Amino acid sequence: MINTYETNISKFNLVLVRKGMIIFCYTTGYYLIKKHMKQILLLFFVFTFSSSLFAQTTDTTETVAQDTVKVLSAEDNQQAERFYNEGVGLFTNSQYTKALSKFDNAITIKANFPKAYYNRALCQIELSNLSAALTDLGSAIMLEPNAKYYFRRGVVQLDMNELDDAKQDFNTTIKMDSTDLRGKSYYYIGGISFELKDYHHAVMFYDSALMLMPNYAYAYNDRGSSNRMLEKYRSAIQDYTAAISIDDKMIIAYTNRASVKRKMDDLKGAILDYSEAIAIDSSFVLAYNSRGVVYKDQGKYTEALADFDKAISLNSKYVFAYNNRGNVKYKMRKYNEAVQDYDKAIMLDEDYGFAYLNRGIAKEMLRDSKGACADWRAAYRLGVDTAKPYLNQCK
Repeated sequence: MINTYETNISKFNLVLVRKGMIIFCYTTGYYLIKKHMKQILLLFFVFTFSSSLFAQTTDTTETVAQDTVKVLSAEDNQQAERFYNEGVGLFTNSQYTKALSKFDNAITIKANFPKAYYNRALCQIELSNLSAALTDLGSAIMLEPNAKYYFRRGVVQLDMNELDDAKQDFNTTIKMDSTDLRGKSYYYIGGISFELKDYHHAVMFYDSALMLMPNYAYAYNDRGSSNRMLEKYRSAIQDYTAAISIDDKMIIAYTNRASVKRKMDDLKGAILDYSEAIAIDSSFVLAYNSRGVVYKDQGKYTEALADFDKAISLNSKYVFAYNNRGNVKYKMRKYNEAVQDYDKAIMLDEDYGFAYLNRGIAKEMLRDSKGACADWRAAYRLGVDTAKPYLNQCK
């Protein structure tokens, strides 16, 4: 029987520093670098904003001795600081638009107010106005260059995919800072290196991050994924295990470790890790899909179908599970049912090349040569090179 091609979306699942985009037919490091950037940014905002947003109660008028700069009266300065403090309070209560207005007022009165520009930038970030945030952070840096401002601008540039500029700001942070921002900057540069497929340097930057932040589970996780790309599987396992020892609820580290165990043919170990991930989050679709693929590897088709069914019940638009369920039905010689699953996958994503390839293989078993060749041509046009040998059978 000809083999079909599964799509295991947990090939390895990184939580690094970018936003979501699926390439190939499984989750690659590049995918999860992008996919989980927002999650990590929000976490960082929670524990950095608390120390960044603070009320200013002292009467500290900072003016520049130039004719073009307005000299503030004590009353103007106090009014600017009052608007600033009101903005901080509104931000703390997640009223970002109102907070933004207060910081606008503060800056209108006191143009050389770096903390107001910085905190207005934080509002812009929360409101997804990244270009405006970048402008405000630039103003803050011009008025008061410090590591915190450079680091935050680096994060925004990273989210805007301006990798070179982001790396430059993180390097500046490293030179200026002696706190945990230095370690986090190494971590982010590691993520940039990973995205550029420079896995050796990614490992080096994660090493530096861990020297400064030895209990940073994400750095272990992401170094593990870099080692995985370098085919240093034992090192990858050690890193994922270290991440789990720090945070035993870090679900992504379990799925990452499982994917490497599968690579090393430790299918039982992979099942255990995917099952642990599901125990942590029973709605984690990716883990059901990935465990289903391993069950298929083991020839346990009933268990595999149950996992793909569960994944689909949790997310009816989860295209990979339809393709993979179709593969199991193909293995069970239920070719018509397999074609139906591939049909559904293609309906959800008309550019899903592997679904066309697999549907063509199933159609061939149903003696539908014309339909099989049409699907293989479609797969090949969509960049699935493994379709080429099948096309040799077509006239």
